[in-house]
Amino acid sequence: MSRKSYTRLALVSDESIQSSILKEYLVKKLTFSINCIKLDEISKLSAKHIEETLFILDSASITPKSSEKYLSIMADKEVIPSEILINVCTDIKVDELKRWPNLVGVFYTSDSLELLSEGLLKIQSGELWFSRKLCQELISEYRSTQANIPKLSVELTTREKEIMQLLVSGASNLQIAESLFVSENTVKTHLHNVFKKIKVKNRLQAFMWAKNHTFNSLLS
Repeated sequence: MSRKSYTRLALVSDESIQSSILKEYLVKKLTFSINCIKLDEISKLSAKHIEETLFILDSASITPKSSEKYLSIMADKEVIPSEILINVCTDIKVDELKRWPNLVGVFYTSDSLELLSEGLLKIQSGELWFSRKLCQELISEYRSTQANIPKLSVELTTREKEIMQLLVSGASNLQIAESLFVSENTVKTHLHNVFKKIKVKNRLQAFMWAKNHTFNSLLS
């Protein structure tokens, strides 16, 4: 699958002063629709609505019970939502992030609101938002789990290889399109085909696959 087209952002939270302040701040900084939504209300949303939404989850208030309920709702809807975690402890373990099916961004307790809004804009444009340290840990974890699995021969076209190289460098779909002088829709189509070939479901998994397969040497 290619980068999703997000049309709205949902802050999953009970009503509180903090969530209201955060929403008001983001409304002023961002260009797409932002709403606060309670966990129970997600089950009333259509699958299409969920797929077009970036869900912000507050790590400080998530409990094992609430996370299981959230994931159960998404499983019943048969959709893979896109999640952003905020207020994450800087020493969080990779294992704690595995439960989220399509994590596209992590923001720490020490991050400012300005950094949060900047990161959300990057995510909206198709990028992932992870610290360098977390990226290294995710890649290391992926490599360790794949170490005993024989690598399959994957036939990618020259254009697909070029796009994957740019993806590994951190480029968004728009930046890839501009670099290769093609349309953004063309990039999305190529990524959709690549994701099917390498059997991954999202951009983060594709990034880790490429790193694990020493992708920087594929065009040499």
